[in-house]
Amino acid sequence: MSNATRDAALALAAAGHEESIGALAALVRIPSLTGEEGRAQAHLRELLEGLGAEVLVAEPDVPAMFERFPDVAQYPTHWQHDLILPYAELPSWQALQASGLEPVLNYRGRPNVVGIFRGTGGGRSLILNGHVDTVTIEPKAEWTRDPFGAAIENGVMYGRGTSDMKGGVMAALMALTWLRRAGVELRGDVVFQSVVNEEHAGNGTLDLVRRGLTADAAIVLEPTHNTVAVSHPGGLYWQVDVPGRARSPGSRWQNRSQVGVSAIEKLPVVIGALLALERRYNAEAPHDPLEIGRSPFSLVIGRVAGGHYETVTAGEATLRGGAYFAPVVGDVVDVMRAFREAVDAANASDPFLCENPARLAFLHHDDSARQSPQMPVAMVMRERLQARGGNGDIQPGPFCCDMRHLVNQAGIPSIIFGPGTIAQAHKPDEHIDLAEYLACIDYLIDFIFAWCNADAEPD
Repeated sequence: MSNATRDAALALAAAGHEESIGALAALVRIPSLTGEEGRAQAHLRELLEGLGAEVLVAEPDVPAMFERFPDVAQYPTHWQHDLILPYAELPSWQALQASGLEPVLNYRGRPNVVGIFRGTGGGRSLILNGHVDTVTIEPKAEWTRDPFGAAIENGVMYGRGTSDMKGGVMAALMALTWLRRAGVELRGDVVFQSVVNEEHAGNGTLDLVRRGLTADAAIVLEPTHNTVAVSHPGGLYWQVDVPGRARSPGSRWQNRSQVGVSAIEKLPVVIGALLALERRYNAEAPHDPLEIGRSPFSLVIGRVAGGHYETVTAGEATLRGGAYFAPVVGDVVDVMRAFREAVDAANASDPFLCENPARLAFLHHDDSARQSPQMPVAMVMRERLQARGGNGDIQPGPFCCDMRHLVNQAGIPSIIFGPGTIAQAHKPDEHIDLAEYLACIDYLIDFIFAWCNADAEPD
């Protein structure tokens, strides 16, 4: 197929920088915190309909996801009610119903939006996947610009979601816009997915997998500085409740026997066991070429809370944290089991905890994803990047994302590729370099044209 129409689309994109930037600004100005994605999704639906796409609007079906994917389905989350339903083994629809929290943890008014652009036939199909939800703007006082103002200064746009990941979502939509306006006919289908609740759940993409949406390859448009990643770590959010026995100073000791036990005294026992788990995972250097020189396991202890009064031993203390683990470490269910064993070992090592055990629970879990750097979608993107002066290096992804569901649950070869940087995610004054955003549009135009007009693999 002639490259003339592709070049026409690139020319339109070059002449339309102001329009592309304005489209991103319009999306950033629509708040879409996790749980409140409906208005932004209605905006994207309107844009897709304007491009002539076949549009699917569907709220994720929570019981159906738990039935189909019991090991990876998560509770719905909402920024105002985030990670409020711990679980000891795996979450379940029945436990959500029994909790009484379903009225706030649901997808009512929070649909996925999918736009399907049908090809003429015979080419390779492609999914372009991105999430529209963002994290909270707190601490709001630390922002120096309006979180939803899309202010532009020195070639940088500020606002919640600019890097994570409205920049990627709009880069893909604008690439499709310029291809359509140039009259480019693609042989393969393109499926644009704007999903909800990627943050702390991933259920938006998981439900589209459940519904059977598939393709020959996928791009997850998370921020990578327009480089290619073919893997990402798994993750766990966890908490440990450590017990104590509340007593005032006058009753902490009875004769020479200790009666009052502060839960805070027992934190080092649990912390030591968790750090030993991290050391054990990191003791052997990984042989995977993508992981050489990297530590495969990273434990974060992020919060500690406990006690109610300075002169009473704390009756309970809670540790909360997270962990990332490389694909070489193993399955997420295996890592969860290792956490349980570590806490069991801590309890067994201490006489008080042996009788009054610390309790481990999980708040969220992600499986990891690992694919060959030589898979066709990565090779084609690398080639097109290099042809346009971009960085064609193929790397491991440093963060969990929805690629895991496309790869592990749907079996779709996928890469992570998008403008912006994960270093801007979840922080005040989040921003994106607009030159990088505009370059991503060009890269995607070139890639979509090359990928979708190549012959599809025979069934």
